[in-house]
Amino acid sequence: MAECTRLVIGVGNPFRRDDGIGPAVIQRLTADPDLRGIDLLDGGTDGFALLDDVNAYAHVLIIDAVDMGLPPGEIRVFSPAEAKLTIRTDALSTHGFGLAEVLSLLDTLEIDTDLQILGIQAKDISFGEGMSHEVAAQIEEIIGVVKQICFKPKNSREDTPTAASHPQECGQQENL
Repeated sequence: MAECTRLVIGVGNPFRRDDGIGPAVIQRLTADPDLRGIDLLDGGTDGFALLDDVNAYAHVLIIDAVDMGLPPGEIRVFSPAEAKLTIRTDALSTHGFGLAEVLSLLDTLEIDTDLQILGIQAKDISFGEGMSHEVAAQIEEIIGVVKQICFKPKNSREDTPTAASHPQECGQQENL
């Protein structure tokens, strides 16, 4: 297990417009001094490569653009059990090994990690750079949600602790 117990992973493809929200948020979080004590990972598009990372931490938050049938830019946090993800055999994921496949494999392998997904409703995942206004406008809100999740003990109503209460050796950004 990693010395730091919390990992935030941003997954997505910045060349598929809104699908790049995960890596964009990680890039912004890297410069945030409040997040010392939280490891950050730009997970890119290869979900399979994330399995070891997820297994190495007690608490993992995955940030990804998803299709929940909501208005573009809507944010939802859910557990893998609450996710209604389907493994599609008739279409390719925008990731090499998609989130649905990763969650299915984690369940099959019985990996015991407190895993949450922060999903942002995408508007446009066509090829191209730059996110839609609706999704890009949510970056600050997403950062606030990440901080709430990372600094609030699970099932606790206590106020968010400061970053000073987290180990200083954590907080390194990794790239795949």
